[in-house]
Amino acid sequence: MTSNEIDPAVKLADEFKKRGSFDEQKSRILAEVIEGTDGMSLEEFVRTRTATLVNTIVQEDESLIFKNRGSTSALIEGRLVKNGFEELNTESIHIDAILRKMVEDPAFKESLKERLLAKCDYDMTEKNERVTGEKDSSSAE
Repeated sequence: MTSNEIDPAVKLADEFKKRGSFDEQKSRILAEVIEGTDGMSLEEFVRTRTATLVNTIVQEDESLIFKNRGSTSALIEGRLVKNGFEELNTESIHIDAILRKMVEDPAFKESLKERLLAKCDYDMTEKNERVTGEKDSSSAE
């Protein structure tokens, strides 16, 4: 591959995003109900924990209320990112472990593989049609 060529994996990932598949998977993951939360989704859990954490941070340093909103957001975000979002975890719920379990699930991986293979098949059919100038009769069905 020359320096001008795009890595096929990068191209495939970009296509995956363009088709909305990334957002679809993200939404599915965020909608998953978290065990031990009385039916709360991962997204609700993260939002609730973030709100609680922000309140705690502001109580620790009330001067944050009077600072520029952007600066305050950056400080809070920095604190979250610095610790790998560990502060959002509870004693029994660890977000990183939940996410890892979801993306390592064999059914999830198989679903992604099927989508990617379908995309590759579609691309090959389209490429062959351009080369030969005719449509494959099976693709017209």
